[in-house]
Amino acid sequence: MLQLGIIGCGRVTTMFHLNALDTLDTIRVHALSDVDRDRLRKVANKTDAELLSTDYRDLLRDSNITAVVINTPPKFHSEMVLSAIENGKHVLCEKPIAQKVEDLLNIKKLYESGHVEILPAHNYVFSPSLETAVNLLNKIGSLESINICFNNNLRTYRPHTNFRTLSNRGIIEDVLPHLLSVLFPFTGHNLEVIDTRWWCSTFDVCDNLVTSMRTKEGTDIKCSLSWTSIIPKFTINIIGDRGCISTELMWNPYSVKIKTNDSSKTYKSRGLDWYIDLIRFRHPSFRNQYIHFEKLVKGHEKPRINVDDELAIIKIVEEVAKYTE
Repeated sequence: MLQLGIIGCGRVTTMFHLNALDTLDTIRVHALSDVDRDRLRKVANKTDAELLSTDYRDLLRDSNITAVVINTPPKFHSEMVLSAIENGKHVLCEKPIAQKVEDLLNIKKLYESGHVEILPAHNYVFSPSLETAVNLLNKIGSLESINICFNNNLRTYRPHTNFRTLSNRGIIEDVLPHLLSVLFPFTGHNLEVIDTRWWCSTFDVCDNLVTSMRTKEGTDIKCSLSWTSIIPKFTINIIGDRGCISTELMWNPYSVKIKTNDSSKTYKSRGLDWYIDLIRFRHPSFRNQYIHFEKLVKGHEKPRINVDDELAIIKIVEEVAKYTE
């Protein structure tokens, strides 16, 4: 049984992480931490956690805990990740695990000298349809372009805190890592930022963004991000010289469409019963992420997304953020 300590009891914990953990009988929430006592008690009622604390360091000192999940605002991530490593805890940390390249390099150095695992929490990497799309890539020939779009509505999401809109990077820090994490299996890390357009539609920081990139092989990439869309979506369209692949990771993470010069086919790994899970906020990527994390901690798998991937993501985030300065 993998004993977890969860640091941060905001909406991402209550809506997604706990719902995923409820479906797994090999992982147990042993402890919870949050600076807000009322929120901590409210979330504790949904678990059988034995330790509750407003100081996350109490979790790191608990010998019963094997790994910690860090779901706090990003400005706390690097400090908490470093402290967890120093205390011998495995780490699953919401993106980004650091806000600056310098901080991530410090994490990388300590991580490589230790004996614990770090998994950056980019949940969409664990969507079934993404794996299917990667396996189908050789059927569409040489890559020509990729269009990827992530839209949501931050007001509808109703976060418990406003850390996203207090960051001067706005949607760049919050959403661009999602897009890059699912792009890398197709493109690798070497992406050149060509141009970026951004604007403030509802919030005082960048809440909409369109950025163009190119791989060293010449594949053109267009990324569109929005915090102010009425209908959320996360779509990927991959175009090759012999066909195209498309999938929607948010609403339909079990389905992939492929069109080639000769045929058209839809691959589905699950039927309409998936929508029952959708209503219950049980996106398969979160459950799959925890299954992978447990195997990673036990040494049964290599990290599907690692610290070097995160470093490449932060470098691109910093480059795109320069356009808003």
